[in-house]
Amino acid sequence: MMQIIEWRQFLEKGLVSNGKPSSMTVGVFDGVHLGHQALIKRVVSHNTDKTPVVITFRDNHKIESGHILTFKQKLDIFESLGVQTTIVIDFTKEIKHMSGIDFLNILLKLGNVGFFAVGSDFKCGYQQDTDAEAIQKFFAEHNIPAEIVPKVMEGSAPISSSRIRAAISKGDNESAQKMLGRTYQRGL
Repeated sequence: MMQIIEWRQFLEKGLVSNGKPSSMTVGVFDGVHLGHQALIKRVVSHNTDKTPVVITFRDNHKIESGHILTFKQKLDIFESLGVQTTIVIDFTKEIKHMSGIDFLNILLKLGNVGFFAVGSDFKCGYQQDTDAEAIQKFFAEHNIPAEIVPKVMEGSAPISSSRIRAAISKGDNESAQKMLGRTYQRGL
């Protein structure tokens, strides 16, 4: 069973994973589409001696506001992909104003990071001040392998949650399902 750790608990106790380093990624993962799955599978498969960890944000919005999945559905998919621990962040004012480097320093200090992966267009921090290349450089400076996972394409364009939402809104569930890699089920 996947362990779920709230951000506040993570800040107090860090990641406790039987001394094993973590193989970690971070993102909103609002659709857990094939692009997100490629990233998560990279973290899960990176090394069997590491604990696969996903850091994500709690979805405080209802499915009607354009979200593809409920929060529970998202967690269930993480677990089905082999994630052992999910760290859940509420998007507070404190988080919103934290720099990307400050966020990474917290992960470095408390997350026992042994490998880190992000998508090629990922950005974090206040006003998205830290991009994938800066994240890779940050971990390299601490002798931790970090990988930028390329976008997954469907047709001539990269898979994205906005493309999936557009397909769903047009009633094109077939295209949405291709990009999701599973049957689309409206969240409850």
